Amino acid sequence: MIPVFTQTIFPVFAIILVGYGLKRTGVIDAEFSRKANQLVFYLALPAMLFHKLSAASFHAHFEPRAVVGILAALAVQAVIAWQTARLCAFPRTVRGTFIQSSFHGNLGYIAFAMAYYSDGDLLFERVAFLSSFLMIAHNILATMALASQAERNPTGVVFRPFFKSALFNPIILSVALGVAVSAMRIPVPVPLGRFLEILSGMGLPTALLLIGSSLSFGPVRQRQRELIWIGVLKMVCFPIVGYGLLRLLDVPREMWLPVMILLAAPPATVSYVMASELGGDVELAAASVSLHTLLSGLVYGVVLSLFG
Repeated sequence: MIPVFTQTIFPVFAIILVGYGLKRTGVIDAEFSRKANQLVFYLALPAMLFHKLSAASFHAHFEPRAVVGILAALAVQAVIAWQTARLCAFPRTVRGTFIQSSFHGNLGYIAFAMAYYSDGDLLFERVAFLSSFLMIAHNILATMALASQAERNPTGVVFRPFFKSALFNPIILSVALGVAVSAMRIPVPVPLGRFLEILSGMGLPTALLLIGSSLSFGPVRQRQRELIWIGVLKMVCFPIVGYGLLRLLDVPREMWLPVMILLAAPPATVSYVMASELGGDVELAAASVSLHTLLSGLVYGVVLSLFG
């Protein structure tokens, strides 16, 4: 386990902490974060995903049982989170954010980085392929959780953009396009491939810096009860549920680590935006993202040691 922490966990999370330090010293401000996030989300990461997947073998990554397993784990986890929120008697305004934070993971930045920097292209490609299915389901279930628990149920006009963003997410689209090119064995011209390789090089390092610059720990002390439960559900229960389903469905062992990396991802930063737009608990969402992003280093250390 020590080599995992020294060779993978420490370098990745050191970049995150550098981002946090740069924000604290004023080098990274809100305007820089906004523009850099757009650059990563709309350009660098999609370029990396298309570049890697278009050159990969479609048959090496498409495993129906893994797709079924990861989506089934998400459904089970959502039910567990909903029941936990009810049994803990959380206020209605808290429940939606609590539920979505318990299953909505940061796949595009944290999970991708852990996959790529721990084992290179093959693991990254498998994680990226599976993530397209999980991202769509994440966004739909998160929207439903927040809308169902809002004090005033939002109209379709209010939360329709979130369904649309799930379908037209640039990361999902780049994965779909890369897989299609791979499946049809369409060669990517060498100049285009080199261009994408250079462009994609800035994606994950910048993403990690941005994660660090977004960390905020002000509300953590006031929300300890909810945060403890979110941590237990998202970072312990969810991977365990997924592991059980992988065994039940007899998923090939080479697909276990990609699935576990996705399920162990900390709460997504977009959960803060969704909570704000759909009447959720914005303070809880922000605290959950910040605290559990740092704690995910321990979880990923265990996951990579057990399944790597």
